[in-house]
Amino acid sequence: MAHSLATTDNEFESATRAATLGVLVFVLRYEDLCAADSVALRPLTHDGAGFEIGRASEVRPPAMEGKTFLLPDRFVSRVHARVVRRDGKAFLEDAGSKLGTFVRGERIQGPVPLADGDVVEMGQSLFVYRLIDEPTAVRMITRPAGFTFGPTRTLCPELMSLAIDLDRLARSDQPILLLAETGAGKEVAARYVHDKSGRAGPFVAVDCGAIPEHLVEGELFGHRRGAFSGAHEERKGRIRSAEGGTVFLDEIGNLPGTAQASLLRAIQENEVTPVGADRGQKVDVRWVAATNVDVFSEKSGFRADLRERLAGYVGMLPPLRKRREDLGFLVAHLLARRGVERASITRAAARALFLGDLPGNVREIERTLGSACLLMGDGPIDLQHLSALRARAASEKEERASEPPGVEAADDGRRNKIRPSREMIEAALFRARGSQGEAARLLGVHDRQLTRWMDAYGIPRSRKGLSGG
Repeated sequence: MAHSLATTDNEFESATRAATLGVLVFVLRYEDLCAADSVALRPLTHDGAGFEIGRASEVRPPAMEGKTFLLPDRFVSRVHARVVRRDGKAFLEDAGSKLGTFVRGERIQGPVPLADGDVVEMGQSLFVYRLIDEPTAVRMITRPAGFTFGPTRTLCPELMSLAIDLDRLARSDQPILLLAETGAGKEVAARYVHDKSGRAGPFVAVDCGAIPEHLVEGELFGHRRGAFSGAHEERKGRIRSAEGGTVFLDEIGNLPGTAQASLLRAIQENEVTPVGADRGQKVDVRWVAATNVDVFSEKSGFRADLRERLAGYVGMLPPLRKRREDLGFLVAHLLARRGVERASITRAAARALFLGDLPGNVREIERTLGSACLLMGDGPIDLQHLSALRARAASEKEERASEPPGVEAADDGRRNKIRPSREMIEAALFRARGSQGEAARLLGVHDRQLTRWMDAYGIPRSRKGLSGG
């Protein structure tokens, strides 16, 4: 028999004294990728609490009614599954459904404890389970349909916390450094800061990795007429073009060393000297930089003094594989941008696209959906429409076949072999208020991997240990 959720604010607040709370997030339905009706279910706050998941009698947004979360999914049974909290953990069990309940791609046979990041499938519906700290859980309950972040919304705890930090910093002149993998949304975060800043000037993005080294200073600082061969007219440069606004230095880790020295002076003095000019010109800009390079490592070759100038606040954007709860919002947004009003996807294609490693992050989803929508015709998106995924799978298969016998990938993938700098780990621990579990999520690794890195650097473990729940 299912139990009801905590139903009053006082009951919820008194129950959130636990270190973490588990939240099941409905992400999307394979039959309607354009719905954008993702929602966070109210967390189970005490042992014995629980709810059922079943089929709605009509097409309508998914919602909790009484003790049942109802889905407009014709492949879900009338009572499909139950979630119950026991011994401080959430357990999922199938309720005798026709098509079964899947956790991490495997059909469950009995009650299964849910872990942070677990992907759950019922019928044609996708869920993600997250363990969340108390303040974020409270925010999520007040905004179950997500937190507005740029052009879309988010239900990712780490991204919600980052957005709140950026909101508070936006109207200051504090420089911001964003760390994230390629395609994870660094420019979205930078534009979010600019839009919230109230600055009247423009947002000017500079891809520091795409400018030839001999042109960097002229591109950034501008040049005087006749400063060099071909300089037939004066150019303001990207920084002065952002007067009164925001300069977004994307991929700052790829900026050549000579240009780093000139940029340091520009930030220190709020002044740029165009190529060929005798003296500098004052500028009023907000600095936001981003990189996928570990600029905190001495091996990166990045100037420590420039890094310290840019790192007034360091924000880490989680990769998409660590924020699958946002896939519903992202997919609907990307399809709408292409003018697609209705789209569906087969279960096989959905698993390949949504449950994989997503190394290209949001950019990969956008490219893949773009071509799939042109190929799908009147039917659903299927495996044959995911050409990039098929090509990568074939390449990985060839690589595995060429490896010597006995060679195995690391538990968390090859990316986790690259250890971040001590400073990055300490910054993550600081942002997580000492919680190793939260710091691990910020860094996009498993708790055990973070512990190994901390031991290697001699960083003391938190007295509270790894966060659980």
